[in-house]
Amino acid sequence: MIGAVRHVRGSLLVLAVLSTAACAGEERGPNGELKLHGTVHMVQAQDGATCWKFDSKKGKSYELQPAQAPRDLLVDGATAVLLVKPRSGGSFCGIGNIVDIVKADSIGGGGSSSN
Repeated sequence: MIGAVRHVRGSLLVLAVLSTAACAGEERGPNGELKLHGTVHMVQAQDGATCWKFDSKKGKSYELQPAQAPRDLLVDGATAVLLVKPRSGGSFCGIGNIVDIVKADSIGGGGSSSN
C-alpha cells in the first residue's frame, strides 16, 4: 500500500514538473492562467482531422479545443492574446500542450475561416 502511494505521488510530481517546464517563460495571469500572445494555425492530424495550434511568441505550441474557442479565433493566421489554463492529459493531435481558453482578446488577421 505504501509503495502504491509513493508511486502515485512520484507520478504526480513528474506530471507537475513536466507541466511547469512546458509552460515556462509564458506570462502568468491573475489566477495562475497563462497569458499567451501569438498566432493560430490550422494543421492536419495524421488521420486527416483538422486541428488548431496556437504558437506563442515565446516559442511554445499549444493545442486549442475548437468547441471552446471563439469562432473568429479559429482562422489560420489569426493573431490573438489568450488567457488559458493548461489541461492535463494527452493531445489528440500531438501538436502541443492542450489548453482551455478562459478569454480571447485582440483577435485579428488570418486567412480562411474554419466554417
